[in-house]
Amino acid sequence: MRAKSRQQPETPGKESFSRQIKAEISGLSVKKTEDKRSLLAGITLSGTPVKGEAKEVLDRYKDVLSSSGEGLSLDPGKGGRLFLRGVFLACGYATNPKDAYRIELRPVVRETADTVTALLTDLQILFTRTDRSDVYSVYIRNGDSVSDFLGVIGANNARLDFENIRIERDLKSGVNREVNCDSGNAGRQADAAARRGELIGKLLSSPEAEKLPAGLYEAAVVHQANPGASIAELGSLMDPPLGKSGMNHRLNRLLEIAEGM
Repeated sequence: MRAKSRQQPETPGKESFSRQIKAEISGLSVKKTEDKRSLLAGITLSGTPVKGEAKEVLDRYKDVLSSSGEGLSLDPGKGGRLFLRGVFLACGYATNPKDAYRIELRPVVRETADTVTALLTDLQILFTRTDRSDVYSVYIRNGDSVSDFLGVIGANNARLDFENIRIERDLKSGVNREVNCDSGNAGRQADAAARRGELIGKLLSSPEAEKLPAGLYEAAVVHQANPGASIAELGSLMDPPLGKSGMNHRLNRLLEIAEGM
């Protein structure tokens, strides 16, 4: 098995989210021999250089390394989760959740990639896979699936941080959608008012203005004299005052006449 060198992108400066996850899961205690074998299998069978936290775990449990293929359990309930933990330690990357939701696993051994995708399928974690040359990339981009994966590999603190950031992002997105919606409504209302003013002005300057009933003529004059006023405000300026629905009815009737000219 050849080890391929493939650098994991890391965010400079502050500790990256990947480092945070790896620091957490590498410190988790594994007691049973078969569980240690599953964890080490995920590290060694990825085919990538063993370094950092992955090497620390490998050195810690090297007593079972020589027999890591014996009695290996990859059931989704326990052994498979430890296998995925080992794969993440060896070749995993997590994007800062403030920027995007993404987990990436990049083993260089096809069989390991096949095992990873089979386990993710059994665990009902959504993923996509891309095979390029002899590197196999498995991506988890759905927010729920990223959170589930962190729970599966035992990164509970990182998962909590992820969910907190996710809540903040959702709140900000909701506010932005509301602001955009309000801005859109305001724009549409302004466009409608401008169009209404254009049509009513056209009507008042035509011979048809003399044929208008007194109530409609007054509504047209009040409308043109108070650009920017709301329909309710226009209604209050009528003599006698009209409610919003009554004023709206008269304006709609004026538009019908103007459009029919």
